[in-house]
Amino acid sequence: MHFDVSKNAHLDDVWQLILEKLGNDAKEICSNSSSFYKTQDGLECSLRRINGDLIGICYREKNRNNGFRWTININD
Repeated sequence: MHFDVSKNAHLDDVWQLILEKLGNDAKEICSNSSSFYKTQDGLECSLRRINGDLIGICYREKNRNNGFRWTININD
């Protein structure tokens, strides 16, 4: 799954877009257990259940429109 945001997008807005994109699966995600963090490649987000189990990872890359494309990878 992917979505694009402007380079000035706030993380609160990105979080809401992640939840919207996941639809019903977002019910399993706990905002207190999940987190955004910096890596050598950029910014990523771990999506976790309330017990801390990892559900998936999101990461961002620059897109052609001078913004960012976020990719959501959900574990099976």
